[in-house]
Amino acid sequence: MSGSPKSELRNRKSVAKESSSGTANIEDAGPKAQERPDPKSASSLTRNASVYSFALVCILSFAVRFWLIWSPDEVVFDEVHFGKFASYYLRREYYFDVHPPLAKMLVALSGLLSSYNGNFLFDKIGMKYSKYGVPYILMRSWVCLFGSAIPPLVYLIMVESGYSSYLSLIVGLLVVFDNALVVHSRLILLDSILVFFVLASVLCYIKFYKHRYREFSARWRFWLAMTGVMLGCVLSCKMVGLFTFLMIGSAVLFDLWRLLDIRRGRTVSEVFRHLFARVAGLILLPFVIYLTAFYVHFAILTKSGPGDPYHTPDFQMQLEGNPLAADTPPISFGDAVTVQHVGTQAYLHSNPGRYPLRYEDGRVSSQGQQVTAIKEVNNTSNRWVFYPIREAQDFNAYLNKRNLRESISDQERDRWLIRNGEQVRLLHLDTKTFLRTHDVASPLTPTNMEFTTVPLNDTRNYNDTVWKIELDGRHDNNTLIYAWSSYFRIVSEQHRVAMYTHEGLLPEWGHGAQEINGIKKPKAKGTLWNIQHIAGRDLVKESADKKNIRRMWFFEKFVELQYLMLKHNSMLTSNHPYQSSPLSWPFALRGVSYWTKSDKQRQIYMMANPFGWWLTDFSLLLLGCFALGVALTMRRGACQVDPLVRRHMARSALFLASGWFFHYLPFFFMGRSLFLHHYFPALAFAYMAVGVVLQCLFVEDYRRFALFSWKSPNRAFFVSIPATVVSLALLALQIASFIYFAPFTYGSPGLSKDQIIGRKWFSLWDFQFSTN
Repeated sequence: MSGSPKSELRNRKSVAKESSSGTANIEDAGPKAQERPDPKSASSLTRNASVYSFALVCILSFAVRFWLIWSPDEVVFDEVHFGKFASYYLRREYYFDVHPPLAKMLVALSGLLSSYNGNFLFDKIGMKYSKYGVPYILMRSWVCLFGSAIPPLVYLIMVESGYSSYLSLIVGLLVVFDNALVVHSRLILLDSILVFFVLASVLCYIKFYKHRYREFSARWRFWLAMTGVMLGCVLSCKMVGLFTFLMIGSAVLFDLWRLLDIRRGRTVSEVFRHLFARVAGLILLPFVIYLTAFYVHFAILTKSGPGDPYHTPDFQMQLEGNPLAADTPPISFGDAVTVQHVGTQAYLHSNPGRYPLRYEDGRVSSQGQQVTAIKEVNNTSNRWVFYPIREAQDFNAYLNKRNLRESISDQERDRWLIRNGEQVRLLHLDTKTFLRTHDVASPLTPTNMEFTTVPLNDTRNYNDTVWKIELDGRHDNNTLIYAWSSYFRIVSEQHRVAMYTHEGLLPEWGHGAQEINGIKKPKAKGTLWNIQHIAGRDLVKESADKKNIRRMWFFEKFVELQYLMLKHNSMLTSNHPYQSSPLSWPFALRGVSYWTKSDKQRQIYMMANPFGWWLTDFSLLLLGCFALGVALTMRRGACQVDPLVRRHMARSALFLASGWFFHYLPFFFMGRSLFLHHYFPALAFAYMAVGVVLQCLFVEDYRRFALFSWKSPNRAFFVSIPATVVSLALLALQIASFIYFAPFTYGSPGLSKDQIIGRKWFSLWDFQFSTN
């Protein structure tokens, strides 16, 4: 074209008006690229090829995933978690999880539709659904609908991006017959829902981009808003949805950079209008969706549940039936109490047993009386008495009055209530010894200080037995310590270490109890305690009245939960037998055993379709080499690739490849435990790379794929004979590989030991029944 930038823009707009939509790559090529085939010159099959191919992908996807979905009728792998969360929604009991709530609420919706009341809590793998009347088939089928929609979405993304309907069909069918995606689609798990929204976001953005020459039209606004809604749904399923924001955000920035070019004839105000529209549609709207998901989450979970202890007392007291909301009594010096750890729910405990002289690593202990934490509630060795440092003689007189049941004035009783900042000693009631910490390494954590006890008459180590009670949060020294609702730390005045415990268990000499030690960071996680019981008193009856509770607003609860989600997600660093490295994912080196049954040697094993995954690896490599080759030859002025093909590759192909890049590379920088299913979003785009490479190798005239419309004949469906032969061969190998490993996908019986061993191509594939 020639002329001014404005005239060029007008010409382009007029071209765009000739069609209902155009691809993100072809519209810029001019009128010649927009020629439509004559409907009368095409056969009925050709005219409807796109419809038929889309229907074929849908039918096969649903058939492959719904096949034997009722088997097994037992809890499988992480159905333990996500089925349980669905039950909590139906029971309206608060739970805590590191993932946002949308996908879990969608799972719960399937239970609600089947009148399931959430009475089953999916406690362990292998529990029979039929025994408890759980509508597991409907719940699995609901998730399966999302998983079955993944291949059709892949097909639509390909054809909307300007690829042959035939090659898009091949790619869609490759995704249909992927073992890992099929396994995950058939169970009560979240990642199929996540991948559905990821692909829906990308499809909506492509539709939006294709209307760029009808800017601010109704369709332009609709697809912009739909992209924002889908992005909000992605983020509301899992935090890895941020990777989809990076993918689409990079494309948006590239688009805005092009709009800023003065040769396009737009004023600065017009560019800012585009910017504000995208900020509203692709940032603010997703954030509103994200907020709405949590608003519904809080609105449903109004009752006290297993997630309470993760939160602050203020948060817990908002929940119906939470004991912290009761008007509990304050704790007095002289009360025999049980002290419970807030995180692990274990009780401070001691017994006459001694630490061994030497530990396994050769370190020497104090051989003092053991101080541990146990989860047994009704154990008299859990009882402790707080003694004041101040006015010890007066306290002894008060204590004698209590023991003799003499009359005590309210003023005197108030004098001996425990307050924030008090200096205390803790007497273990059964052994009549005082709690002590000293400069000796703890059994399991040598960097922390050992906790033990000393006799009543031990004055030499008196300073080691003095502690300070520090309430969590900001409180003055007049704040009382209450049963249940007060979270506090017990900090050594002499050594400035806080009493700490964790899930680590002592060996046989410690009777498998949790280790108690002194941590040098007093406000570290794991240092909060509270009072659960007072000997001789019924706290439930005494706490019949409800406190005057400050109402927490939605944003307060939202911010607190976001902090906890991020915090606990970063803490998922413990080793898991089925975790894997991101480097191993594309090569299908690792799988996950989901379920086993000894009868007939049945196993569900979530594993890749090896052929398909290796094919995607090779395609991504070829695509990278092609892009690099084009870039180098263009720099030397020797590029022989058609400009239209280059334009298509530089935009559509690299955009789809960026989907793999942005959904895969960030995992290399994560410290948490990772699993094969984290690769699923990237895998969908890796399969699209196969179609990109096939079209690049076998299709010369990209103008044939300038448009995609359900209403017009798509003569682009049929490609060359070499392309047909190669693509059908690849699809046949994919299906053959799928069938070969299908017994592990469906948990089907019938494989002999030798057949299982024959399918174990890698040592890290944890197939059961392959050894004696």
